[in-house]
Amino acid sequence: MTKKTLALLTSLVLCFGTLMTGCAGSDSSSRQPDSSKTESVSESKAEESSAAESKAEESKSAESTPDTESQADSTAEAPAEKKTNIIDGTDYLTFVSHGYKLPDDWEEKTEMVTVMNGQEYEVTVEKRAYDAYLKLKAELEKEGVFVDIDTGYRSVAEQVELMVRYRERYGTEYAKNTVAVPGYSEHHTGLAIDLYLIVDGENVIYNEDLVKHTDIWAKIHEKLAKYGFILHYAEGKEDITKFSYEPWHIRYVGEEPAKEITEKGLTLEEYLGITVPLDKDVFEEPMEPVNTETIYQVAMLQSLVQGFYDGILSVDALKEKGDTGLGTFDGVNGEMIVIDGEVYRANADGDIEKPAGDEMIPFSNVTFFDVDDTMALKDVKDIGALKKTLDEYVLPNKNMFYMVKINGEFSSVKARSETKQVKPYKMLDKALEETQREFEFKDIKGSLVALYCPDYCSGLNTAGWHFHFISEDRTKGGHVLGVSIKEAEAQFDKTPGFKMYMYDDDEFQKLDLAKNVDEAIKSAETKSKDD
Repeated sequence: MTKKTLALLTSLVLCFGTLMTGCAGSDSSSRQPDSSKTESVSESKAEESSAAESKAEESKSAESTPDTESQADSTAEAPAEKKTNIIDGTDYLTFVSHGYKLPDDWEEKTEMVTVMNGQEYEVTVEKRAYDAYLKLKAELEKEGVFVDIDTGYRSVAEQVELMVRYRERYGTEYAKNTVAVPGYSEHHTGLAIDLYLIVDGENVIYNEDLVKHTDIWAKIHEKLAKYGFILHYAEGKEDITKFSYEPWHIRYVGEEPAKEITEKGLTLEEYLGITVPLDKDVFEEPMEPVNTETIYQVAMLQSLVQGFYDGILSVDALKEKGDTGLGTFDGVNGEMIVIDGEVYRANADGDIEKPAGDEMIPFSNVTFFDVDDTMALKDVKDIGALKKTLDEYVLPNKNMFYMVKINGEFSSVKARSETKQVKPYKMLDKALEETQREFEFKDIKGSLVALYCPDYCSGLNTAGWHFHFISEDRTKGGHVLGVSIKEAEAQFDKTPGFKMYMYDDDEFQKLDLAKNVDEAIKSAETKSKDD
């Protein structure tokens, strides 16, 4: 897994009108380094085995034993003799993974080199592995393939930080299958390298972008064995390695082992006769629990309006932040409605679909919904009348945030969505002029999901009300431009907290977020093609 440019989590807690800011960090879920694990242990059924035979069996088992107690499901047998590739005191077949911890004396006896990569930060790699990498890199460049080191050696502390940030950005399940438990990561050896690509002069560093370049990775993988590397976490071998496919993760083992492993189509686990425990270690990192009295915001509406449409948080990760809300998807690919813990997309035709868990999000607001109060609504003639009614309700607490669900029967809902934008991105109001599609739903049951932001948040979001709609049968929806209500119930969740997740990205940093884009926001949020 690559140590991508890490996202910055900005926390802003607003309680009774007081705004306080703070930061938290964003490439797997937390697990406990010392939690119990299982391994396969051979048990002799013969009651009359000699003491010498028992001792020999124990010795054999100890040579390739993870620091675990038992694993009944093991199918692979330990090799008769432990395979090694020791050069100048370093065993290049040292195995570190789930249940197989880094040897205590590894860092003391291993020679490392530290260099500056193309992103201008330091990376550290074991010396022989780095020398081999330079030869690999040189040959690839002759064929027009350009790579650099994103991650080499990583300390246990850095692994903890990475795990927390990956869970934040991609969600717990993705993180579990992507980042190793601190103390059990192959990156601790300095023999594992995560590559990033340089394509048409641009750095490609994020997992979701890297996996798209299948042709380039195929060329890279063909060259690995020649220089002593293997692709450790291979596609189709996930049940053996217990890691998802990572085309960027290469491991130095030495030329002879690499050739044999590659020619036979083995994993390092199969080559060494090792079975990785089925039950992964669980690392419970100290992480602040999600506060149900908090609106969680992904980026700023101002950044979206200025054309920053690249997603920075996954759908799965968003669901861990709230069960109710609204937003959009990577490239402004439709309108998002979050309700009852599920994320939906209203596509350009107003039809509802479920996005994939790894789809990324450039802007959203969610919270874990608690009903603090309710209000009956009847014969509300238009969206102006609805806003007025809701404004009167929130007036005594106008400096608080509110998430509101309005469930009932609607005479009509005028909504819009849009087709996905393509780069180079335009300002949102200009993009919607070309791609916005509008539709009207008549005599329909469903729900409005509404967010109220206080006026002082106009620099972060839309001040006032923002509505999205989804039908009761979850087939129609969109961003609301107009509405007429027959009869409904409004449920209010008054929320004093606010946290915002920002993006530490070069393009994002170029945005002038102090720029007044109020007119563009108003146009993007309320303008109809009929206006």
